[in-house]
Amino acid sequence: MKRITIKTDTGFTVPDSGLQEAFRRLAAFEDIYDELAENTAAIPLELGKLKAAGKEKTVRYREMLGQKLMDNQTKALFERHGISFSETED
Repeated sequence: MKRITIKTDTGFTVPDSGLQEAFRRLAAFEDIYDELAENTAAIPLELGKLKAAGKEKTVRYREMLGQKLMDNQTKALFERHGISFSETED
């Protein structure tokens, strides 16, 4: 991916010619963030239901557990770059 933002001493800037692409990428990032936040809340609930039903050895349970681990790693990457997943955010 070709970088659009340019790091400056005071933050970042985007050339006028790249503004629309920067907005498109920001929107895509926000969609990914929202999906990750939703999965982070939903997957543990579903895992709990499957566990309560004694289905811990099913493919579905194991797939969801793997997804939970991947989501946690992705969240950790975002958090290393200053993007938090606080429960109180909008």
